[in-house]
Amino acid sequence: MKILKRIIFCALAILVAAMYSYGIWPRAIYNTDIGANSYENTGALEEGEVLTQQFVCTDNGLCGLKIKLTKLESQSIGNYEWKIEELGSKTEIAHGVIDEKSTENKEFVSSSVQERGNIELDVPKQEDSKGKEYLLTIEGTEVQENETMAVYITEKGRTNSTLKLNGDNLEKASIIKVEYKRFNVETFIVFLGIVLYLVVFVKFMYKLFK
Repeated sequence: MKILKRIIFCALAILVAAMYSYGIWPRAIYNTDIGANSYENTGALEEGEVLTQQFVCTDNGLCGLKIKLTKLESQSIGNYEWKIEELGSKTEIAHGVIDEKSTENKEFVSSSVQERGNIELDVPKQEDSKGKEYLLTIEGTEVQENETMAVYITEKGRTNSTLKLNGDNLEKASIIKVEYKRFNVETFIVFLGIVLYLVVFVKFMYKLFK
């Protein structure tokens, strides 16, 4: 009976760890050691202006981008078209519009400096994205003078990236987190390690005070 209980417990622990480890895991393309209060921004992106951010995926399962921006002239922004291309095959994998509706989420108006201004750009899951180069392009298409936005930028991270505004290299990186839907092996191992530690600790305390 004890052996059966142990087998069931181990199976449940592995199942819970597997479920917890599979999900969306973000990785920043910028230097995360820089505090949010020190971020810069691109300045007003007016109609016709183009911002491009090239980045390399570090994992398989690319499924979206989380990008940090700010409204400038007023409480609303115009329309900015965006697209993401896989540079190796020169194919467009996703496109959409950043507009006022994009900012209607809890993170954008969050009191947290780290979360405030974040919006999501959804991408169909790319199973074999690891090591591939992608290019995000944002262009103002229907933007009045008082409807501009700016993208936050800071120092580059360790991964290869190139940020350009109207063709000029900014030597910075956008505040972008690339999201991957995948099984996180590291998290799986750590989770099981914590469970094992707790089991050993409880047994030790039980024997100690028995």
